Amino acid sequence: MWKDDAVFKTMQQHPHYHPFVVIYPYDIYKNYDKSEIQQTLERTKRFIEGKGYEYIIPYDSERHQWVDLKSIIKPDVVFFTSPYKDSYPMYYIYHYRDTFTCYVPYGYSALELSSLNYDLIFHNLVGLHFVPNEMHKQISIRTARNKGINTVVTGHPATEVFLRKDYIPQNQWKPQSKPKKRVIFAPHHTINDPDYPSLFLDICDEVLEIAEQFKDEVQFVFKPHQVLKFKLIQQWGKEKTEAYYQKWDEMENTQLVSDGYVDLFLTSDALIHDCGSFTTEYLFVGKPVIYLCRKGIDMTKRFNEFGIHSFECHYKGSNVTEIKRFLQEVVLEGKDPMQPKREQFFEDYLKPKDGILPSQKILKVLEEVING
Repeated sequence: MWKDDAVFKTMQQHPHYHPFVVIYPYDIYKNYDKSEIQQTLERTKRFIEGKGYEYIIPYDSERHQWVDLKSIIKPDVVFFTSPYKDSYPMYYIYHYRDTFTCYVPYGYSALELSSLNYDLIFHNLVGLHFVPNEMHKQISIRTARNKGINTVVTGHPATEVFLRKDYIPQNQWKPQSKPKKRVIFAPHHTINDPDYPSLFLDICDEVLEIAEQFKDEVQFVFKPHQVLKFKLIQQWGKEKTEAYYQKWDEMENTQLVSDGYVDLFLTSDALIHDCGSFTTEYLFVGKPVIYLCRKGIDMTKRFNEFGIHSFECHYKGSNVTEIKRFLQEVVLEGKDPMQPKREQFFEDYLKPKDGILPSQKILKVLEEVING
């Protein structure tokens, strides 16, 4: 959910701002496992501490309760990381009517979820809604009750790290006895979606078998959507879920990664996934990617007009045979006929035409608003 990294760093370097990260509990109303919610909070805290950012956890340990952020500081500007009512009401946008509010979408919108992405009460109330490109702005104009008057095209700041030539990614991959191709397996959490059911429950064990089969040539990172574990605990129970995640972490050529993915993307050779935002974000790195989808379902109906262009840059896989073919032919043998299409997509839709990074554009707009 943390997509404001570039904005935060830019604010740190600006004399007008003193930014904090506020960490609060997520999806408390969905009957998720409470211990898993607490572990997610702790992982988030370690993640932010690792970046050296100032942060606030608005929790009163003496009274054992979450408190109003305004009782700790009175923020002038609030950047929300989620548009949903997924925590306590004192952290909703309604509580900040006297504060200037902003929103950077937590995902690079590719799915046909116009109302959910552009016309919740949140989207109509937020002061500035920063969107990646003109296609997204037009969707907002057509969909939102406020006709997208608060929508500003800036590019997505979460992706600007992929554009920077000076960024050196950290190597998060487990050491191997010899060089191997590096592949990310990133399943989404929509395991019970009636319209576009994920393949995960059908292939989860077989993907582990694939990892074993290719152990001499490929190493894998299991990078699931954070919500997948909550849903698997509800479906499988905690013991089976933990055992499955543990299996990914203990094999010689596999590992589990539960936090950021930027460095993984930049140091990988390929991605296997069915995630909406990754459909576009991975195209920034230019590597081959396969989208997992069921046969017989028209996936183009799942994507918005921009997302269709992203999806068309993917290989498609509906079973383990097609995943194996992708690994063998595209990843290992280098037969990559989709490469020119990915490169053209980057030039047409992802590369900033003016050379200005999204975070710089966001702060320029913010300064203009503050200055009247």
